[in-house]
Amino acid sequence: MNTRHHFLLVLAATFYLLSCQISIATEDDFLWIWHHIYITNDLPGDPLKKLMVHCKDKTKDLGVHYLSQKEVFHFKASIDFFRRRLYFCNMQWNGKQTYIEAFKAKRDEDRCRKHCMWSVREDGFYFSNGNGNWNKEYQW
Repeated sequence: MNTRHHFLLVLAATFYLLSCQISIATEDDFLWIWHHIYITNDLPGDPLKKLMVHCKDKTKDLGVHYLSQKEVFHFKASIDFFRRRLYFCNMQWNGKQTYIEAFKAKRDEDRCRKHCMWSVREDGFYFSNGNGNWNKEYQW
């Protein structure tokens, strides 16, 4: 086999392997799929005391948002190839402050599927993937 044929064979095999990986990734629903993250202000009390939410990852700052009661902040994130995507959010309310990992690729690719929902309450931060069950994951 001459060099040219060997090169074409290697190139064809490479394209075949890449196309298989892409089709598997699409079927498994983890790469190039957007995950929707929702943060809801479920805090009680004075409606004038808003929840401050500031989310970002290492390259993208989503800005500061002030949520009234029952208001929702929504953003979307995709899982990068190495599953290192991380969005963390600084939350402030009524003199309290904490950070949460609102979206972490390795943790959330399976548990969220497509929806990561956060409920901010007086006693902490609750997570659900939309199945109706809420689990407390962070405290103030």
